[in-house]
Amino acid sequence: MQRELIDKYFRNECSEEERRQVKEYFWNNPGEWNKYVNEADWDNFITNDKLDPGLTDKLYAKVSEHTFKKRSPRSIYWVAAAAAVVVLIATVWSYLMVSTPVIPGNGMEAIPIEQLAERNNVSDTMMRLLLDDGSVVVLSPHSSIRYQAPFATGKTRTVYLEGKALFQVGTDHNRPFIVHADRLVTTVLGTAFTIEAFNESTVVKVKLHNGKIQVAPVNTVHKKWNEKEILKPGDELTYDKGTMLASVKRYMPVEKLVKAGPAGSKDQRVRRPDIYTFDISPLSDVFDQLSVYYQVDIYYYPSDIQDKYFSGKMRKSDTLETILNDIGLLNHLKIVKEEQHYIISKKN
Repeated sequence: MQRELIDKYFRNECSEEERRQVKEYFWNNPGEWNKYVNEADWDNFITNDKLDPGLTDKLYAKVSEHTFKKRSPRSIYWVAAAAAVVVLIATVWSYLMVSTPVIPGNGMEAIPIEQLAERNNVSDTMMRLLLDDGSVVVLSPHSSIRYQAPFATGKTRTVYLEGKALFQVGTDHNRPFIVHADRLVTTVLGTAFTIEAFNESTVVKVKLHNGKIQVAPVNTVHKKWNEKEILKPGDELTYDKGTMLASVKRYMPVEKLVKAGPAGSKDQRVRRPDIYTFDISPLSDVFDQLSVYYQVDIYYYPSDIQDKYFSGKMRKSDTLETILNDIGLLNHLKIVKEEQHYIISKKN
């Protein structure tokens, strides 16, 4: 039995088939509990459930096979030890088989699974779900969500996702909307985002479409990444289950070219003065004026000329291409002439 699968079992992250495998493993190897349950776990464990007598006999027989084969002067101590082991194993096994499983909340009391409603999308098309608070969940194929029913009656709105879903969350500043997906917990007040968290995948992805969200690991103990990430629209966080590290791809909007000069300036009759000057003028103002004086379209990217200025004395006889080339040389800009207009951009 792989240690990772057993760890998933204790974190309540197993599928039903994986849960069955782990239970069967401990059934056939009760002595293996010692590797996974420490002294503090035993001290803190409390159960009022009674164990089936047949199960007690089976567990006792498993221990007895290795305990009573040979008697020795110290056999009475082994008998006592075996009895103690049987009691401990039986107690934990009763917890596995009888007690109600729970799902941990985010700073809340654990929620028994029996109190959770579950919706599964077993089709090959998207499934649209409307929650009680007005939030919409678009569930991808072969994905499922669980949530406390009735929904949104407590201090938080908590959903557990397995697979992929788009969330359009209704705004409620008094009750955060919290999504547990694999090893990540995403907290929002009202926004739209997509989470992809399939058990068989090696990564968990969270992408924000609008608003703002916070993404953090479910459990910061023994994790390499224990920070919180704030995502802005277009950002995508990827969590690697193997390295236990997260990376964020920040969205960089594609900047559009801006046309210099006021609208309709080419329809105006403008007399260019014999001499004119720019005195530490922002480049946006310089291009606006040049476009009007020479009746030529000038395009630029705002971020390329931000915080850039120009000073100089121009004559009526100076060509626009000469002036723009001088400005470009001083400000590390590229000037490209295309038919009847100029495009100005930052040099690489």
